[in-house]
Amino acid sequence: YDESRHEVSSGINAEYGGHGDDIYEATHGRKVLTMAPGLGQLTIIPFVVAAYDKTKMQMAFYDESRHEDFLFISGSKMRAIARAGEQPPPGFMAQSAWDIMSSFYKNLANSS
Repeated sequence: YDESRHEVSSGINAEYGGHGDDIYEATHGRKVLTMAPGLGQLTIIPFVVAAYDKTKMQMAFYDESRHEDFLFISGSKMRAIARAGEQPPPGFMAQSAWDIMSSFYKNLANSS
């Protein structure tokens, strides 16, 4: 909420809304932003949900008719996998990017 309020005061008039981690339903962020005082002029732009398509072994736009074919990996889940030194499903992310992120979160966990 505070971040969006600051963006509005800086002249930004649109925000992507709807995403959240596992503890919220998918449109939680959008709902909160539409109810927040002072953000009435903010246009909420919905986004298309992407998830890991297990049949294609890559990220894809979610197809509700094939729900069982998709794996939803939230940011929280992704960070937990990285901290544990595990690998995400093949095709989820470029390996070089995963190595950098995984190293960061493993080092962060070790320094705590």
